[in-house]
Parts: sequence; structure tokens; C-alpha cells
Amino acid sequence: MALFNLSSAQLAHLIGLVKEKESLQAKLDHVNAELHSLETGKALPKKRGRKPGRPAGVKNKVAKVRRSKRGKRLKEPLLKVLSAAGASGITVKELAAKLKVKPGNIFSWFYTTGKKIKGISKVGEAKYAYSS
Repeated sequence: MALFNLSSAQLAHLIGLVKEKESLQAKLDHVNAELHSLETGKALPKKRGRKPGRPAGVKNKVAKVRRSKRGKRLKEPLLKVLSAAGASGITVKELAAKLKVKPGNIFSWFYTTGKKIKGISKVGEAKYAYSS
């Protein structure tokens, strides 16, 4: 095979085959390096973008987190502030500022958890009171 006798189509095909051979050779070199690292016990540096799989039989340890029931963190401080406000009540905006909570969370609390508590009453627009 004389290179000077090749047509441009044959030359392009030859270039494609050489590129494919080089990429396959690079992959083979990487596999050989991984096998060698497993034999010697030395870890290879991780490549970017590649996520290696977890070996069989290895399980993730998941820490169990205990969460408090929804609304529990607000209930006690909110009732304390409402009791201190007396019969005249306190606005949601003032409650949110004192408790350092978003006003939307306060409104939501009143419409869900708050309606189940006896003694909480709405005394005005966005104003609530608590009589224990």
C-alpha cells in the first residue's frame, strides 16, 4: 500500500480509522491502569465528568433524622406572644417580627394549626388574640 497512490476518500477513511484506533487505545490504557491500581491498592485520580459505580455489596449509610411535627416550633413561642398581647391581640406582621418568621408562615399556621386551638380568635384584619 503506497500512501501516494491513495485517493482523498481513502485517505479520509484511513484518518478516521486511525482516530478510532487512538481513542480505543486510550480507553484500553485507562482500563489497564485501573486494573493495575486495584492490584497494587493505589487509587487512581478521578477524571472529571465520570461517575464510577459503587462496588457490589456496599450500602450507603443513611443517618435517620428525626423531624419535629410541622408547626410545633411555632406553637409555643406564638402562644406566648399572643398571651402577652392580651385581649386586644397582635397583628401578624408584629408577630412575624418578634418571632423572626415570615408573615406567610404565621398566616398559614393560623389557618391550619391555629384553628384547632381553643382560645385563639381573630379580632381584626390580620390581628389575632389568645385567651387561655
